[in-house]
Amino acid sequence: MNKQLPSCEIAVLMTCHNRRATTLRGLQNLFAQDLPDGCALKVYLTDDGCTDGTGDAVRQEFPEVKVLSGDGNLFWTGGTQLAWDAARPADFYLWLNDDVALRPNAFKVLLETYRAAEDPMAIVVGSTCDPQQGKTCTGGMQRRSWYDVRVIDPSDVTQPCDTFNGNIVLIPVVVEERIGGLDEAYTHFFADGDYGLRARKQGVELLLAPGHLGECSLNPIANSSFDSSLSFSERWRRMMGPKGYRPPRQWWAFVRAHAPRPKVFYWAVPYLLFFLESLSHGRLRLRRNVQRPMKVS
Repeated sequence: MNKQLPSCEIAVLMTCHNRRATTLRGLQNLFAQDLPDGCALKVYLTDDGCTDGTGDAVRQEFPEVKVLSGDGNLFWTGGTQLAWDAARPADFYLWLNDDVALRPNAFKVLLETYRAAEDPMAIVVGSTCDPQQGKTCTGGMQRRSWYDVRVIDPSDVTQPCDTFNGNIVLIPVVVEERIGGLDEAYTHFFADGDYGLRARKQGVELLLAPGHLGECSLNPIANSSFDSSLSFSERWRRMMGPKGYRPPRQWWAFVRAHAPRPKVFYWAVPYLLFFLESLSHGRLRLRRNVQRPMKVS
């Protein structure tokens, strides 16, 4: 993987909402990257209605970043798509969560993995790990069945995956021209996985790059729909919200696009499990979620 890489322009797509210090730290790591010769970055950041001065702070500290403005209702999907629309044209587009601390060689590994595939129709995914424990948090996913979805533990070789988390994802322009952008049916939770599944259906190869390319922490269970200390009504509200675990219309869009038949059954199961779990007052944990991590044999 030491072959000379061709010149390229990479548009980095980011979105943020009211975590100024985190966003600035993510950008500091981004601009500290050891880039391959001939590669240049363009960075587009959607400030989705921040009230903590994130956008102004980025403009001051990183004037090379193009800061776009949202109204606070774009969330990850709308904010990333706004940045994507502004970034064209570019040779590659990199989805990058603002809370990811990239490792210095991340871009080199992503681009070397892409070139080694010898297939222009390939998406390359980067794994992240917890900064304290070093365990894999996000990256490529393997779907063994509808309810058996697992994050893959990266190794020292490239691995195939079925879909991915959107924390670090490199998309070449030829893939974007075939697949298009993110589906506006989703605000946050399903958009990245949906994109990967749509790409696979259209013959795009999904590749998990070797090693961990960044660090980030998983979203905490506290104050989420999984937090058993909250009231039933509050957990239900959070599950149904735009960043929730199962907003009904968005969940139906995902099920309709990707689930086996009978689709209504698969749509209804998470809500049934939520009620059963609530009746047990937290003693049972029935809702399935993505398992982390796993090794691909």
